[in-house]
Amino acid sequence: MGELPAVHIPLLATSLQAFLAEELRASGLSGYVVGLSGGVDSAVAAALAARAVGAHRVTSLALPAPSSSAESLEHARLVAETFALPLEVVDLSEPVRALTATLDIGQDRVRLGNLAARLRMVALFDRARRSGALVLGTSNKSEILLGYSTLFGDSAASVNPLGDVWKTHIFPLARHLGVPEVVVEKPPTADLWPGQTDAGELGFEYRDADPILYRHHELGMGRHQLVAAGFPQQLVDAVLRAYRHSRFKWRPTVVARVSASCVNVDRILPRNPEA
Repeated sequence: MGELPAVHIPLLATSLQAFLAEELRASGLSGYVVGLSGGVDSAVAAALAARAVGAHRVTSLALPAPSSSAESLEHARLVAETFALPLEVVDLSEPVRALTATLDIGQDRVRLGNLAARLRMVALFDRARRSGALVLGTSNKSEILLGYSTLFGDSAASVNPLGDVWKTHIFPLARHLGVPEVVVEKPPTADLWPGQTDAGELGFEYRDADPILYRHHELGMGRHQLVAAGFPQQLVDAVLRAYRHSRFKWRPTVVARVSASCVNVDRILPRNPEA
């Protein structure tokens, strides 16, 4: 009880690097743009992209908002230096303040956080457009299944190498890739307001939630089976509640299919850019 299936970390890294190299080749674009938050997920995504296509083809942006911590920017700089990535700092403080006033958001922390997350993605996609690049996603499988993301904010990207990787496995993957230990060790946070942590908002740690998510999402175990297997009932209820309430976030906008050629999430696209 309480374990995830073992993962061969070097093979996982190699597979994700091959994925990123192929996605860029198929797109015909110049490289990747990634937002470096100072956290472990964006560091891992950036490291994989640098290995896959070369650091010179990966542009990193640090996107501080009014409530961002100085430590986050310091760690973003450290990650960029570690993997020889060019780093651009785009301060979003003034746009956040202006829209906060325009939209009458006041002191609503969730709305403020969502606004900052979506403005970060505006900056990333704009930078990608300027350089003819793809925006690199950084959300992992645990965050996605728990809904711990902002729609059209941190959940938006052109390509996501980590979306099928449990948060529990992100940490050994980070160490394998050489992510600085200070980044690997710090508590996960979206850095949307002072003192925010993922565990503080969710009410549990990823290492405790991941085995439940795995058994429920992949093995089909229900609440009673999970509790019978030895997982604390309160934890099971909290994890499954987040899982159920976030399902609308798992897919991009669903298009109503009225023809055989509908461009939808289940349509297979040609891999050859000339096809």
